[in-house]
Amino acid sequence: MRFLISSLLLLTVLGLQAQERKFQLGILGSSQISYINSNQPDVETGAALLFGFGGIAEYHFADRYSFSSGFEFLNRGGSLTSMDTTGNYRAQYIQIPLQIKMRTRQFGYNTYFAEMGFAIGFETGEKVEWEPSTPSNISESLVSLFDANFRIGIGMEYDLGGDTRLLGRLQYHRALANNLLASEDARLDEQYQYRFDYISLSVGVIF
Repeated sequence: MRFLISSLLLLTVLGLQAQERKFQLGILGSSQISYINSNQPDVETGAALLFGFGGIAEYHFADRYSFSSGFEFLNRGGSLTSMDTTGNYRAQYIQIPLQIKMRTRQFGYNTYFAEMGFAIGFETGEKVEWEPSTPSNISESLVSLFDANFRIGIGMEYDLGGDTRLLGRLQYHRALANNLLASEDARLDEQYQYRFDYISLSVGVIF
């Protein structure tokens, strides 16, 4: 009898934990203000408005805390002016974010949150155009295949009923490694950094 009671109590506790630790999926679209961040003193850099989309996977391990991952397919880039020539960079990435999300209590239908983490990514395509022209000693591949970035952001969720929430968030993304291959481009200098940093605004739905 004691074994039966203990088993029922254990199943009850596990059932409550399963309810508290919910796993949810979602989708989102994003716009990015992406720019080249360089410490080379004699270049000018510019930004570009680009777009992306992705999926969200959230695991709620505590009442107001969750682990967030998923995938992101987005565009990054910017412009770089060096030695009277201007290069416009566009690169497509698939990224896997790893983030911790911290929520407030719910105010009416709204919940506010902050999140931070990292993302690893791989470049899936690139387009580089230099004006007035591209010298013959420039490689066809000018963007690094691998990317990693740190991210931090804030946002809001609106309760649509049940477990469905409308999501809006603003994030800053800082590349942790060079995105441009200076060794493959005679216009760039290997002693300096060239990174695709960006600010993103995302809207999505979590089910």
